[in-house]
Amino acid sequence: MLDIMKSEFYKVCKSKVTFVTALCLLGISAIEIGAFLYGKLAGGFWGEALSNTKGVEIYAGFTTGSFYLIFVALFVGGMISNEYTNRTVRQVVSRGASRVQIAFGQFISLATVMTIITVIPAALSSLTASLCWEFGSISVQKFLLILLGQIVVIWSYSAITMLIAHLTRSGGLSIGINIMLLLGGAMAVQVLTLLTEKDFFMTYWIENMQQNAVYPGGDTGTQVKCIIILTVIGVVFTILGIVRFKIKDVD
Repeated sequence: MLDIMKSEFYKVCKSKVTFVTALCLLGISAIEIGAFLYGKLAGGFWGEALSNTKGVEIYAGFTTGSFYLIFVALFVGGMISNEYTNRTVRQVVSRGASRVQIAFGQFISLATVMTIITVIPAALSSLTASLCWEFGSISVQKFLLILLGQIVVIWSYSAITMLIAHLTRSGGLSIGINIMLLLGGAMAVQVLTLLTEKDFFMTYWIENMQQNAVYPGGDTGTQVKCIIILTVIGVVFTILGIVRFKIKDVD
């Protein structure tokens, strides 16, 4: 299993998809850093507009919104789909390794790398905002919950994307389904909320749980509940993705 994980980490780190994803996230961070520095040095309207910026909020906000989840879909979905497109998945399977180990090792490597290339730009933006203004008053326990929430968001949606990628075996189709899921799902949730006059669908929609899991100013109980639900979702979809890979012909 360890050899498989090392092999998957090597492939992920050498992939152009990883490089492009990391570059895009660093680019977003660079734009934020430029805006913070400009606002601090220029003062005036921009300085006043950014004066209440907190480093912890910038850090937490880096992994929220459908825009970020699409990045996860592009990275994880693209990497898995490329295995089918390039026929490299056949080479791995032909070595005699368990398909369960292959799928699980691939998921671990992809989710870990996605976490790393997210934490670094988020930390850079947060550090810049903190130096320009302040980090924000927050307890150690709350900050650890934010870190945990960030990781759970990444890993849970990576699991969802992994299942979609194994079902479609197409990068374009996988990404398209993810976009439809996020945009169409948000619209469906709003319609169901209006029709039923209940907040249940809105509360447990994945993007709202994503927001609550990392929001520093939210209720701790709600944050913990969302983290637990997202963890369960991640476990369930990881198992489904592995099972799908195990029973599906790779030819």
